[in-house]
Amino acid sequence: MKQIQRGAALLTVLALLCTLTLPAAAASDTVTIATVQDLIDFSKQCTRDTWSQGITVELTADLDLSGSDFTPVPIFQGTFHGNGHTISGFSFVKKGSKTGLFRTLTASAVVDDLTVEGDLAPQGSASQAGLLVGENYGTVSRCAARGSVSGQEDIGGLVGLNGESGCLQSCTSAAAVTGVTNVGGITGQNLGAVENSSNTGEINTQADQETPTSVGGIAGLSRGTIRGCTNSGAVGYQHVGYNMGGIVGLQSGEISNCSNTAPIQGRKDVGGIAGQFEPNTSLTYGPSPSQQLTNSLSSLFDQLEHFTNQLNDMVSRGVDDAQAIHDSLSAIQDRTHAAGTEGRDDFKAMSDQLYQHTTAISGSLDSLRDDLDQFSEEAGDQFQEALDQTDTLLSKLEKLASQADSGLGKAIRALEDTISGIRDQLQIIRIHRQAMAEELDNVKQYVSDVARLIAAGQFEQALQLPFPSLDLTGHVQAIAGALKEIPRLAAKLPGQWSDIHDQTSQALGQTGQDIDRALNALYEALTALNEAGDHFSSDLQEDLDAVSQKADAIRDLLKTYTDALGDKAQSALDDIDGELTAIQDRVDSMTQAAGADNDALHATSQAIFDEMEAVRQAISGLGKEPELTVTDLTDEIDQGPGLVKGCTASGTVQGDTNVGGIVGTVSTELGDDPEATFDLGDLKLMSDVYATLRAVVRDCRFDGDVTVKNECGGGVAGRCEAGAIVDCAARGTVETGGDYCGGIAGRTKGKVIRCAALTDLTGQSWLGGVAGLGQDITDCRTMVRADSDGEYQGAIAGQAEGTLTGNRYLMENLAGLDGVDYAETAQGLDFDAFSQLDYIPADFLTFSYRFEVNGQTVAEISFQYGDDLDTSLVPEAPKQGEEYGQWPQFPTQDLRRSMVLSVQFTTPTSTLADQDGVAQLLVEGTFSPDASLTVDQEELPDQKVEGYTSRSAWSYTVTGSQSDTITVRLRAEGVAKPAAAVYQDGSWQRVDSTLDGSYLVFQAPTHGQVLLLEEQQLPLLTVGLIGGGTIVLLLAGFFLHRYGRNRIRAEK
Repeated sequence: MKQIQRGAALLTVLALLCTLTLPAAAASDTVTIATVQDLIDFSKQCTRDTWSQGITVELTADLDLSGSDFTPVPIFQGTFHGNGHTISGFSFVKKGSKTGLFRTLTASAVVDDLTVEGDLAPQGSASQAGLLVGENYGTVSRCAARGSVSGQEDIGGLVGLNGESGCLQSCTSAAAVTGVTNVGGITGQNLGAVENSSNTGEINTQADQETPTSVGGIAGLSRGTIRGCTNSGAVGYQHVGYNMGGIVGLQSGEISNCSNTAPIQGRKDVGGIAGQFEPNTSLTYGPSPSQQLTNSLSSLFDQLEHFTNQLNDMVSRGVDDAQAIHDSLSAIQDRTHAAGTEGRDDFKAMSDQLYQHTTAISGSLDSLRDDLDQFSEEAGDQFQEALDQTDTLLSKLEKLASQADSGLGKAIRALEDTISGIRDQLQIIRIHRQAMAEELDNVKQYVSDVARLIAAGQFEQALQLPFPSLDLTGHVQAIAGALKEIPRLAAKLPGQWSDIHDQTSQALGQTGQDIDRALNALYEALTALNEAGDHFSSDLQEDLDAVSQKADAIRDLLKTYTDALGDKAQSALDDIDGELTAIQDRVDSMTQAAGADNDALHATSQAIFDEMEAVRQAISGLGKEPELTVTDLTDEIDQGPGLVKGCTASGTVQGDTNVGGIVGTVSTELGDDPEATFDLGDLKLMSDVYATLRAVVRDCRFDGDVTVKNECGGGVAGRCEAGAIVDCAARGTVETGGDYCGGIAGRTKGKVIRCAALTDLTGQSWLGGVAGLGQDITDCRTMVRADSDGEYQGAIAGQAEGTLTGNRYLMENLAGLDGVDYAETAQGLDFDAFSQLDYIPADFLTFSYRFEVNGQTVAEISFQYGDDLDTSLVPEAPKQGEEYGQWPQFPTQDLRRSMVLSVQFTTPTSTLADQDGVAQLLVEGTFSPDASLTVDQEELPDQKVEGYTSRSAWSYTVTGSQSDTITVRLRAEGVAKPAAAVYQDGSWQRVDSTLDGSYLVFQAPTHGQVLLLEEQQLPLLTVGLIGGGTIVLLLAGFFLHRYGRNRIRAEK
């Protein structure tokens, strides 16, 4: 019996051991996950980076992580088959970056057929966040995300960062995504490939958000490839955000065959496909000036040596001359050698000094950065709290101001101004804190580069490195000034709030309590922020002085290097030039004396002269301003980076500046100011630079409306500083509140080739069918109508600064270029001739009115250009429940554009009046939206209504009533005892009525005539006689009654 018990116990222990070891069986090639605990154990095993190499994971059930202690999988390198299952209830709100169900997928990782549902809102740095994976370098296919994601940088619905080797295939996201920098529906930043994926979730659509940069329906920032993707999720909020796009916010890679149907909104650089298209740029650098001088001198020496050899052949005729030339050559060589030795010594000495300065500054930089990081850590939460409370106070005060009288409104505005002032100072602290951190990083990088070059013996290159711009004192002063100004402003708050509270304390209620709490919270946050600022100011002054002193020393050293190089180069030039002049004199004399050798000597001397000129040019080039040479490859690009191809966008695209149906702007992204648009001419060069640009928008189509608050709006692109737009089309409307409005591009310095626009344009100056302000425009076609009172308007371009060739437009209300028709370059044609041209989309030349009900076409009426509409074919607008349908207004004659007319449903009208203001006659009932009331005053009828006097007569007609009988309200002001009569069956018949205020109310048919009556009063004499007679009769009756009673008593 005991043996049996021991055996049972042993089997139990073995079973438990098997249960414990199965989830962590890394030795096996396959891991099965069937429960939440299995997933938790799997995540723990993946803490070791090598554990998941070569394994395959099979998910065999849907999992709900709600309430579990699951933590994200740290790193995964194997294959994870989701098998169509869903992991729901995923949540992460702790501090951290690289957050998602998986934190990192390596290049060997594969994840497929998995859906993740949850809410991801990391705190702290909060970068690289996506519901599936924080950073991906592997392959993710057929995966989906649902829920919400929020964070700071590289925030995506599915993936935070998709690295260079990362590939996302056939994925979807319906997650609501919010972030600050690089925010996308599928991935925040894409450096790899995204293919055949779609997003339906909304991206950064909240009104209350930190100003975002680079936000897109698929990816926020893409330097990789995006192909075959679609977006239908709204992107952005009106007037907020930079680089906002339907597919990508900021792109320099390839986007092909993608589509967007969602509305896109932002502040600047807003596009239906890409917000900002940054050209893919390759840079090469020309030889340095010193190298050019060395090469030129080498060539000169070769020519002079050749010349000397020729002279040796003529030694008998010119020994003295030959010796003199030889001496000059030796002097030139010695001077050149001396100059080179001196230059190398100078480079070595100055680079040693530069190394000492950079080494000394490094420690101070680290201390300054520590001080800045400490300030950011101490003030971060309080800083955000102060901003949040100012937003709350401004919101509450705005609500209070809308209900206040003018006297109290002034006090509220004063308080609002003070709070806004505090918010402005907080923003100053944020801006200068960020700028200071960036400058410290730039100087740190400079120190690192100098040390690297000096260690490699590249002294000249180290000295040529430009010292970064540095204004640490200015930033510190700005922060200190803001910290000083905030307490001054905060001191105003109690008195200003007390003025408001004293006048409205009884009426404030919950709003007053909310404001009190917000003010208290704001005080606490500002007090803590000020303390952090005191610590910051007291800690950094010594390091700041040290950095400033060493920065000045480095600048002085670099200036000394430049000045010394110039002076010594000039001295060498003078010495060499003197010797060259001596040689030239000798050569001239020998050339004149030589007979048979004249031709040979002349050729050699000419070569020497040419090389001497090259030397002079090389020496003068030491102080020459470097040049930028740009080669534009736009006509040749059909694949690869720098391309947006085969994309479509429809709907609305709205922004303040640089807004386009396909791309907002084509421009390089340089600098920290998102309000600035970069111009290649702004580059500061250290040597000649040769740039090769790739930026082409090709075979794209936009159908919709582009609306721009300020300037630069186009059907394809808002503004282009480079690149080309090729074989694109735009159809819809483009409206700018300012200048530069175009059917294809608002303003462009690139090429526009074979593009077509069917657009209605509204704007100020520089308005054109292809471009408001353009460069080279070739073989384009336009059908445009314009609404503008500005200058520079044209059916092809308002103004063009390049070459126009082969452009044609349909003659309507604009001429070709700035109001002038130019044959063969910007030429107008009638419709018959225009319709025969190439490069016009077929649907531009067919016209119809399409009538839609709830998105479904109920009728389509085709017509020819310039025809009238057969109105008998217009369908009747349907009813929907109790609501009437009504078609919007549309022209019916001389039709020149197609329209899509969607029925508008409205509730029935209940009251119609004959005029605005005080109506004489109103009718009540149930009426269609197009119902009408027509009223005319008539002469008083001859027929009288017995007992009444006629006061006024009216005829009326009501259309669109659901009933044959209506309620009429007839104004009866000034009539003592009013009544009403209706003309029926050939006579006036009084109707029952009631008096409601000054209106007489009664029932009547939907058309006819009504008569306002006043009840007649008896004359005063008649009333008196009748009254007197009545009294006599009463008295007589009284006496007869008494007489009868007395008589009866007597008989008794």
